[in-house]
Amino acid sequence: MNINDWKSSRLVITCAGGLENFLLQEIQSIAGDSYQLVRGAVEGPVELKSLYDFCLWSRVASRILLPIAEFTYKNEDDFYHNLRQVHWQSHFSLNESVAISTSKDASVKVNTQYLTYRTKDAVMDYFRHFQGDRPNVDTRNPDIRIHVHFDRETVQVSLDLAGDPLHKRGYRVAQNDAPLKETLAAALLMSAGWPDADYPQLVDPMCGSGTLLIEAAMMQAGMAPGLIRKRFGFEAWAYHDESIWQDAVSRAAAKDISENFSFQIKGYDSDNASIQAAMKNIEAAGLQGNIHVERRELAQFALRTGDAVRGMVVSNPPYGERLDKDADLIFLYRAIARRLQENCEHWRAAIITNDVEYADALQLDDPQTHRVFNGPIRCVIRSGTVVKRSSHQCVPVTPALQHDCIENAPAKDLLNRIKKNLKTLQKWADKEHVTAYRVYDADIPEYNLAIDWYNGHLHVQEYAPPKTVNLEKAQQRLQDALESLKRFFDIPFSYIHVKSRQRQKGATQYQKLSETRRMLPIDEAGALLLVNLDDYLDSGLFLDHRPTRVRMQSLSKGLRFLNLYCYTGAATVHAAIGGAKKTTSVDMSATYLQWARNNLYLNGCAESNHQLIRSDCMEWLKKTNDQFDLIFVDPPTFSNSKRMQGFFDVQQSQVELLDLAMKRLEPGGLLVFSNNFNRFQLEPELMERYDVKDITKDSLPPDFSRGKPIHHCWEFRHK
Repeated sequence: MNINDWKSSRLVITCAGGLENFLLQEIQSIAGDSYQLVRGAVEGPVELKSLYDFCLWSRVASRILLPIAEFTYKNEDDFYHNLRQVHWQSHFSLNESVAISTSKDASVKVNTQYLTYRTKDAVMDYFRHFQGDRPNVDTRNPDIRIHVHFDRETVQVSLDLAGDPLHKRGYRVAQNDAPLKETLAAALLMSAGWPDADYPQLVDPMCGSGTLLIEAAMMQAGMAPGLIRKRFGFEAWAYHDESIWQDAVSRAAAKDISENFSFQIKGYDSDNASIQAAMKNIEAAGLQGNIHVERRELAQFALRTGDAVRGMVVSNPPYGERLDKDADLIFLYRAIARRLQENCEHWRAAIITNDVEYADALQLDDPQTHRVFNGPIRCVIRSGTVVKRSSHQCVPVTPALQHDCIENAPAKDLLNRIKKNLKTLQKWADKEHVTAYRVYDADIPEYNLAIDWYNGHLHVQEYAPPKTVNLEKAQQRLQDALESLKRFFDIPFSYIHVKSRQRQKGATQYQKLSETRRMLPIDEAGALLLVNLDDYLDSGLFLDHRPTRVRMQSLSKGLRFLNLYCYTGAATVHAAIGGAKKTTSVDMSATYLQWARNNLYLNGCAESNHQLIRSDCMEWLKKTNDQFDLIFVDPPTFSNSKRMQGFFDVQQSQVELLDLAMKRLEPGGLLVFSNNFNRFQLEPELMERYDVKDITKDSLPPDFSRGKPIHHCWEFRHK
């Protein structure tokens, strides 16, 4: 039989769901307008030259199918009988190994696994009948692949002339946990408009094993993606023409890619194993020297002097289905937006993700969205232009104080004291770019409140009045204070968050007050830290430790940092963006660790370098062998959590705690110990054993310098 006699035969080129238009454009550029989009695939005439060119040059095609039989499905026996009528030996010989796959439309109710076996039986019985023997079945590396598809009305039997799916280019010799298929990576690049001489640089800040970088380099160089592959399905097909195939290969190989790398292609990732995998894949693709990769966290992403004025950013960030943990990844995407807007204004950008909300967080200008499938996961490709916006929702807000309202305010004395405090605090806050600070702390007996400014919001904590105070009078005084604060700061009541502080016992100190889940980012010396002003007694950020956290940032570059009783991980974030080599944060609370994880995500810090451990700190210190250069210890005054043995009392437990922590401190390292127990006394034996310096005064910021120190703080070093 001559292939030219198959007047009715047509090639069917498939792709991942959502890539059909990319595929059509590509196939028509290779073989002309005779190929059209039909039922979610591109179909056209069977021509060997075109078939070989598709296998070599298509960047988004998955399979190339040649239908050889089509019939109506009635039942299993009829299905078997129709398959026995196919002239299998006209397509391949007894010596070729075979693999069979089946698929169906979602509405079709058939057992595809069973019908796969029936297909195998029909093929094997055919060969036994005509040739007295049967071919071998090889599900992993067959010579011939047979594909059977069930739609609503018919069964279509095809040969898969590509063999392995075309996304298997042959260069992926190493990979990370969640690699992007090469075909989907190519479509992502196409959506961004790559390559484009007006955007001569391409950067992937979360490059993983380098798939996007390699695909970009191949596209820019005009390199045939199928040229690296060792094998195609058509090679064992009876109508394969080796001379035409070798001509196609020669034409593809004749392109000299060395002259086509005027563009710059760079990739970064926080995970060293991923960078190593990327380097191996780049070498396997023959592109070493044309792509630069290095280990760098998103938090440290920045363009270097001499980088192109404009370029493209493409990435495949993590998304929910690819992670084990219950992570709130919106904060990671806000970090991506922040890094891009600070470094890549007017660049083109494109990402793939599984949630439109994540894509929206990038705030791209002139956005275009393509809905696609990454395997079984519904995803979107979002492309557009990077523009400056308030991506992290943290524009500094200066209090709009209404001084003329004080005389008529019901809490006149309170406002006068706040006005006096702000006279000096506001200058300091503006100079140091402080967006969250204490403006009043029970300065006068009548108003027993702690009032904190959180970048446009007020956090008001009422210290519970003694029983000797009339309850109605106390409640009225609080209402007067709130009404006065609303007028003086010129903010709505919804921006005033009120809580009552009283001695907490047992589990009540950890219970939620409400369930708003509203997170407000606060900018603290370049670190974005999430606060919740409604749901918990504490906001998630101890404002009195601001100087200590900022100091951790300045000291941590290249160091191993340990944060014990880490709370929401604020100090960890400072150490991370300060360039810590690695960080470890330990706390017993799953809520606080999730909060810490979100804080890390918001700042572009990956968990591969910043470990979060849920454990009793004392027990963890007894078991770990890790060593650290910088340690921050800020324990609670008292804890009797069910997750720990016995109880923790900072006064009684300090020697054991600090001895254990100092064993984990490298010689020459620094441990900072702090606590908020106002009657705390450091044990003399600790001062004899270690080089100890009291830094309480220096550790208090101006907004907490009035009255008795809110915390105590020491430096510990080995003698």
